[in-house]
Amino acid sequence: MEQHPQGSRLVIGIGNSLRGDDGVGALLAEQVGGRSVQQLTPELAAELAELEEVLFIDAWLAPAGGAPQLVEVIPAGAGAPDSHRLEPAQLLAISKALYGRAPAACLLQVPAHAFEHGNTLSVEVQAALPRAQALMQGWLRRHA
Repeated sequence: MEQHPQGSRLVIGIGNSLRGDDGVGALLAEQVGGRSVQQLTPELAAELAELEEVLFIDAWLAPAGGAPQLVEVIPAGAGAPDSHRLEPAQLLAISKALYGRAPAACLLQVPAHAFEHGNTLSVEVQAALPRAQALMQGWLRRHA
C-alpha cells in the first residue's frame, strides 16, 4: 500500500501481513489511511524529513503480560545502522543527517506472539487490538 502523508503527519505500520502477528502494524495503519511497509529502509528518510510528526506501529516481542504501549522515539546516536532493516530511531537519525531534520515520532508497540506463515492474528493480539486502536486514535487526536 503506497500512501502519501495527509498534511504533515503519517502513520507507518511495519511488518509482514503474511507472518501472523507481524502484520498487526500494517493492519492498524491501514485502518486510518496510513502506509504499510515490511521494513523501514533508508529511502523513507526523505519522506520523513518533510513531516512534522510520524507514528510507527510494530509488533513487539513483549514480556509476559505486556500490553500495547506508545513510546516516544528520538533519533539514534552515532553508530552504523544496518542498511537493509532499520529501527525507527535509526531512520530518524538518517533523516536528520541527510536532510537536516526529522519529525517528532512515537512508536506504538503491540505485543506479538505468533509469527508463522499465514494472515491470522493470534488470540492474544486480537485481544490487544482495542487497546492498540485506542492508543493510535489518541495519538491522531493529539496530533490533528
